[in-house]
Amino acid sequence: MAQRTRVPILILTGFLGSGKTSLLAKWLRAPEFAGAMVVVNELGEVGLDDRLVQTSSEAPLLLENGCACCAASEDLNATLERLFWERLHRTIPRFSWVLIETTGIADPKPIIASLQAHELISERYEIAGVVTTFDARRGPAQLIRHPECVSQIVCASAIVLTKTDIATDVEMAAARAAIHELRPAARIMPSAKGNLPAATIVAAVRDADVGDHVCTDDCHDHAHHHHDHEGHHHDGHHVHAHHSDHVTSAFAPLQTPIAFEALAAALQATLAVHSASILRVKGTARCGRDGAIEVVQTMPGEPIERQALDMQGSFDMPDSKMRIGMTFIVQDTAAEVVAGDFAARLGIPMFEPVSVPVQPVEARPHG
Repeated sequence: MAQRTRVPILILTGFLGSGKTSLLAKWLRAPEFAGAMVVVNELGEVGLDDRLVQTSSEAPLLLENGCACCAASEDLNATLERLFWERLHRTIPRFSWVLIETTGIADPKPIIASLQAHELISERYEIAGVVTTFDARRGPAQLIRHPECVSQIVCASAIVLTKTDIATDVEMAAARAAIHELRPAARIMPSAKGNLPAATIVAAVRDADVGDHVCTDDCHDHAHHHHDHEGHHHDGHHVHAHHSDHVTSAFAPLQTPIAFEALAAALQATLAVHSASILRVKGTARCGRDGAIEVVQTMPGEPIERQALDMQGSFDMPDSKMRIGMTFIVQDTAAEVVAGDFAARLGIPMFEPVSVPVQPVEARPHG
C-alpha cells in the first residue's frame, strides 16, 4: 500500500506590525509555494490581509473577527477539514501547502495543540513549522509587554528578523540578544521589506524539528511569568493562550473620498495623544487618485504607509461585507474612544461605535 502523504502546514506568526503579510505575499509568488492554500486570521471589524495576499490558485480564506488560538480554533479546524474534503472530491484544485497567517496577538501553542488533537487534521496534514516575524526595532520591548510575543519566539522553527533596513546596529544587536535569551539556538534570518526568499524559509523549517519545542513543558517554563487570558493553569491536557490583557479593536468608517493629507494629519494627531495605548492602525480609505481605495497602516513611532489595493470589485458589491475605514487595535484604553477621537478630528460620525473584545470572539470561515 502506498504511503499516505500529508499536506504540510506552515504557521506564520509574529506581533502586530512585524511584517507577516509582506513576507507572505512575496512567498506566494515563488515556485516553492505554488498553488498554496492560505488561511488569514485577523482582528477587527474589517479584514484586509487576505486582500493583500494573492495565490496562484484559490483566493485566500479569512477567519474574521477572531484569534485562531482562542475562539476561532474550532473554525480553523473546520476550515482545514472542509479544504481536505473539497480537495479530495476535486471541487477545488489540489494544493501542496497550507499557510496560516495568525493575528498579531496569537499564541501559537493552542493553535498547534488544537490541530494535533483533531483526528482528521493530524492524519491528513502535518505541521511543517512555525515561522515567527520579530521587529528588529520594537521586538525587545514587545516581549516585555506582550506575553504572546514570548510564545511566538519559543514556538518558532525559524525566526525572521524584520525591518532590518531601518534598524540601527544597536537595535539589531538588542533584538538578537532578546531572541537568544529565550531560544539560544534559534536560527535568525534577517529581512528587509519582505525580501527573504521562500526557498530560504522552506529550507529552514525542513532543517528544524517543530516537535522539539512546540507545546512542551519547556515552552511553558519560558513563559511562566505570564498568565493566560482565562486565568487557568496548564494541566497538561489543554493548552491555554497567553495574551496581553485589555486589548480591543474599534472601527471608524470612512464612507467618502478623503485627501491623504487630511487623513494623515488626523492619524498623526490621534497617535500622538494615544501613543501609549495604540498597538496598530490599519484600514482602507478612498484617498487615491479619483477616490481609488488605498490601504493605510501605521503604529506609534512609525511612518504612515499607503498602497493601492486591487479590490477586484469586492468593496463595491452590494452584498460585500467589506467596509471602508480604519481599525484601531488598542490596549488599556477603550478602542471606541480612540476611534472616536480620530473620527472627530475629521468631522465624521462614528455611527454605531463597535468595540470588539479580542477574547473571546466568534469567527467564521470565509472562502
